Order: sequence, then C-alpha cells, then structure tokens
Amino acid sequence: MDLYKIISQLTDEEFTDILNQFIANKADKSASFLDIIRKNPETPDKEFLQKHDITPSAFYVLKSRLNQKIETFLLNRLGDPNLHVMRRVLNVNDLIFNNPREISVAALRKLEKELLKFDFPYGLMIVYKELQNLHAFDENHTYYKSRYNQQVAYAVAMDKAIDLVVQFFRVFDEYYLSRKDRDHAEMIRIMEKIDNVNNLYESHRLYILKAIIHIFAKLFIDIPDTIRCELEDSEAMFERSFEILSEYKDDAFYSNINLLFNFLRFVYYDNNNIRDKSNMYFDLLDYKVEELLTRYHLNVNTSMFLFHKMQYHKRTNTIDQLIRDVDTYISQIEVETYRMAFFVNFHMFQAQAHFFDKNFKKAARILYNLRNEVNLRKKIHFDLEVRFMLALTYVLMEDFDLANQSILALQRQLRKPSMERYQNNRVLLRILSVALGGKPKTRSKNLRMQIEKWKEISKERFSLLKDIDMEEIFLQEESSTLKI
Repeated sequence: MDLYKIISQLTDEEFTDILNQFIANKADKSASFLDIIRKNPETPDKEFLQKHDITPSAFYVLKSRLNQKIETFLLNRLGDPNLHVMRRVLNVNDLIFNNPREISVAALRKLEKELLKFDFPYGLMIVYKELQNLHAFDENHTYYKSRYNQQVAYAVAMDKAIDLVVQFFRVFDEYYLSRKDRDHAEMIRIMEKIDNVNNLYESHRLYILKAIIHIFAKLFIDIPDTIRCELEDSEAMFERSFEILSEYKDDAFYSNINLLFNFLRFVYYDNNNIRDKSNMYFDLLDYKVEELLTRYHLNVNTSMFLFHKMQYHKRTNTIDQLIRDVDTYISQIEVETYRMAFFVNFHMFQAQAHFFDKNFKKAARILYNLRNEVNLRKKIHFDLEVRFMLALTYVLMEDFDLANQSILALQRQLRKPSMERYQNNRVLLRILSVALGGKPKTRSKNLRMQIEKWKEISKERFSLLKDIDMEEIFLQEESSTLKI
C-alpha cells in the first residue's frame, strides 16, 4: 500500500476523522506524521525527522503502525445494507451446533430465501451444504446436495462472467490504442462467451454483466453480422438493466455501478443526437469527471466521456467554460500511467481543449510531454494520432522547422509496408504540407481540393484526427460559420 498517496487522496472529512482518533488516543507522533504527510507528500520523512528526536528503528515502527491504522480505518469504512445477511452466513455453525435440528433447518430455509434474492451463490453454497448435512438421514439429502452442486456451478459461472468483463476492457484498451484486428476479433469472441454464460442461468447479476459488455461494444466498436449470439436492442437492455438496479438499489454492487450505467446511457443518447436526454445525463456526469477517471468501474473505459464533453462544449459554443474546467480542476486530477488508454485520453483531451481555444503553444507542449511520458511506439494508432495532432499544431503555430520535421517523419512512417491501412492519411499530410508552404496564389484552391478529398475518407476506421474539421481551421475566411 502506498501510504503517502492514500493519505493525500483521503477526503478532508476522512483525514480529520483519522487525525482526531490519533489525538484522542494521545498518539501525538502518529498525528504529527499524518499531518506532515498531508501537507508535504513529497518529503514527509525528512520533515518529520527534523521535528522529532526519534531513532530510525523507532521511526520504522511508527510508519508500520500508521500503515496498519490507515488500513483498519479504510476497512471499517466499508458499509453494505446486506452485511447482516452475510453475518448470518458466517454464523451458520453457531446456529446448527447450538439449536435443535428443526430450528436450524427453519432458520437456514429463511436465510436461503434472503440469499436467493441477494443472488449470492457463495453464501448459498454454505447454506445448502449444512442443509444437506442436516438431512443426511432423509429423502431431502439428495435434493440439497443437488442444490449445493448447482450453486457451485453458478459461482464458477459468475467468476467467469466477471473475468470476461475485465478481459473485454483490457482488450478494448489495447484495440483502442493499436487498432489490431486480432483484438477486435477477441472482443467479439468475449461478447459471444458472456452471452452463453448468461443463457445458462436466470440471473440478474449475469444479465447486468452481459449488458455492460454488449452495450459498450455497440457504442464503441464495429460488430460484424457474423457474430454468433443474439444482439438485444440497446433500449431494451437499458430498460431491463435499470429495472434491476432499481429493484436491488440496496445492493452494494448495483449502487456502485449506477454511475457506469449513467455514462453508457449518456453516450447512447449523445451518439443518437437525442439532445434533451444527453444534456440531462451530461449534467449528471460533468461533476463526476474525477470519479470517471480514477475510480474502479469494472475496468470500463469511462475516460471516453472526456471527448463527449469536448463535443458538447464545441456544439454549445462554450469552449471558454471548457478551458475553465480544465484549468481549475481537470488538469489537477492524478491519472496513473499504468492504465495507458486513460492516461493518453486525459492528456489528449487537455491538448484538444487548448487547441480549440487556439492556444496552440500550450496544446503542443502537452502533446510533446505526453510522448515523453509514455512509450506509444507499439500503440500504432495512437502514436500516429498524437504525432499528426502535434504536426497540425506546429503548422498552426507557424513553426516551420518543427512542422516540416514532423511532416517528413510521418511521410517516412506511412511508406512502411506495415502502414498500408493508414494510407488514406496521406491526404491529411498533403493538407498540412500545403498549409505550411503552399504558393500563396494557389494555396487556398489546393487546400480546398485536398480538404474535399479528406472529408470523403475522414470517417474511415483508420483515419486520424476525426474530431477536427480541417475546413474550419484552414478555410475560415471562406466559411460562413465557425463552430470551433
């Protein structure tokens, strides 16, 4: 556990609660060290040792105990309305060893009904095993043995379904960055597998897991007609999913994925231009950007919200508000490099925000730093995306040397045999070349000709800079309206 990072991420209320506990218990040195970490997370050890006369071994013990106390605090903070059901499962042995058989059976049958509603196979396995044992000498023994075996199989299916969800979004991130056919094919196979698992049982949990994958896939990837499973209508999946979330609103798992389903619903409405509903969900999500970027959502790539936010502000001519959001809080969010797709989207979003605000120098600096912070060479699609964006920015900055270097490097890259699928982006390079050094008399005509070609191919699968309108950027004086 990274103690310093966790302490810096605690809310003010949580930090105050822990600090007050230390003060109440007269753990003055622990309280002092906690306060120093909060105020100076970079070099807290040095500052603490300067203030307190303490040996290295005693300091090590203090840090270890502080670590344990933080872990205990975080564990005790967990809450779930269904904890009472789980406690009863854990106390099953006390029940059957300290009560007459009839009372134990009746209590276990009542607990069975609660667990069935809760859809908790691990608890049901314990209950059915004990009912099987209590009925060892009558005809119900076989029945409860069968029920136990069913729950074991169901638990395995549940574990497999969760694994498939996690696997799908790991593959999606790789596909998103690299656009490899094998990753796309793997996502389709996972869609088929999760559908098969869901069809094995009448389970609302399995359905929710399947819905997350299928809805996301329909929103963000191309699904071939050859897929070997039935694709349910998106509206129908949303309707059933929200019915489940509403019916089991006290379930901790469901209450914690409400934000995820709001994200999926928003993207669905936004993609289908249902503006009244997409605006409603946008208002709900716009205050949850940090949660979307840093919290666990079954590994779903919720960072995609950033580009929908970008389009919202372009569409509503509120780029100034977007820049305020970026400068005041979004840029302060800490996004880790281990989730590369999130990290890249986070910085691309900020670069594009400043780009559309015509602060090309700042946009170029963000893109340049991004290329230095993560190695994108093996992530072909986004390596090209960032480099094309950087070249475009240099052109608009009128930095001839850097722009020319970037364009020439991209031309060499696209000549490689492995770049065949990206050949349509040669048109984009011609646009940049003409904009950078075209003859004044023919520049506008040549730009228009190349931009018209680009408009025909810019939405293809391997086209780059799809969200940027070249006509608005380079032919502004001839455009009757400006949407940037």
